[in-house]
Amino acid sequence: MKTKIFKNSKLEFLELRYVENITQCQKMHLHEEVTITALKEGSLNISFNEASFILNPFFLVFINSFIAHCATLNSKVAKGGYVLYIKKQYLNLLNITFEKEYYFKQDLQNKFITLCELLLNKKVSILEKEEHFLEFCFEFFSFKDKFEKKEQTLSLKIKSYLDENFLEELSLEEIAKSFDLSVVHLIRVFKKEFKIPIHSYILNKKVHLAKELLSSKLPISQIAQECGFFDQSHFNRSFKRVFQLTPKEFQKNIFS
Repeated sequence: MKTKIFKNSKLEFLELRYVENITQCQKMHLHEEVTITALKEGSLNISFNEASFILNPFFLVFINSFIAHCATLNSKVAKGGYVLYIKKQYLNLLNITFEKEYYFKQDLQNKFITLCELLLNKKVSILEKEEHFLEFCFEFFSFKDKFEKKEQTLSLKIKSYLDENFLEELSLEEIAKSFDLSVVHLIRVFKKEFKIPIHSYILNKKVHLAKELLSSKLPISQIAQECGFFDQSHFNRSFKRVFQLTPKEFQKNIFS
């Protein structure tokens, strides 16, 4: 059985588990966390005390905390199972409300699996993972944002903060605390003004700094490290996405 787990102290409110070959869990059990589950292939019979439903690759199942359930195979084989565990206290802080014990949801399955793969990717920053997680929450849950401020002025202040600190290993919570905001409001006000997520803005800053350093004849591997990229391949992909050239091609053209 191939299993992958994502846990990180910076995102202590969530945990992700991936199981390649799914086995049955016939005993009724419950979790302290809220869970969201999806699978890629086959189907499962998800049973609660008074009802049961079929989970197939077209649906997600949400199960509230402390709700007893079990899962049995509904097909010969079930593969590619993702279970995201989210602390309910964290969702409460976001003003996310849900009254149902469980429900099945269609249409967001592909976005959920994309999120899970991103969480499992060791080369993706914690900031980007957190932002994608929250953007998924915006679509999956219902909630109200209780903050009201002059958003344009606020977004410019956030931008200034990012310009000064983009080489640090920032988290959305740290940024939000600097402005006495909820993480939800932070993401929304910035994207509304600049049309891109915070992690994309930071990556863009790093790439432009790297472009300046490429003119100094420093080794590309050193530039990648100084600009906060995981490795040279991550640097190459990010740079080419913005400038349509690899760092090596760019540097070669400067000094040719």
